[in-house]
Amino acid sequence: MSRYFPLFIDLEGKKITVVGAGAVASRRICTLLEFGARITVLAPEASEKVKSLSGEGRLIWRKEAYRPGLPGLFDGAVLALAATDQREVNLAVGEECRELGIPVNLADDKENCDFYFPGVALGGGIVAGITAEGKDHRLAKEVAAEVRGLLAQREREAEES
Repeated sequence: MSRYFPLFIDLEGKKITVVGAGAVASRRICTLLEFGARITVLAPEASEKVKSLSGEGRLIWRKEAYRPGLPGLFDGAVLALAATDQREVNLAVGEECRELGIPVNLADDKENCDFYFPGVALGGGIVAGITAEGKDHRLAKEVAAEVRGLLAQREREAEES
């Protein structure tokens, strides 16, 4: 299996399409919004968080089911996430994005991801992305929490000095 290179990109004002609006998609959407991405979500139903963000105008929610070739869905997107609870839908999203040249992450299928979605830790001018190479999400989550704690501690120490 390939090892993935950590790459930091500017998402400010750039479109990211997310297919799915459940718990996993919601967490990832919230992270992407911290980096200024313009999010378009496609899902017939959505979590309360996605509904709230849509109501606040922080993302566009298209209330419909995915089908290949849906007009405008991926226009201008620099990245895409497939995070539905239907593997066949996620695979179809992945296939369409690859045909369009858009890097895609399939939340349920690390073998078919163009990139992994890392655990993110922010603080004190530091941005850290944590992954366990797609093998152990719990470990990556734990390490990201430890890094967040370290960054928070450094911020407190800087404020005290």
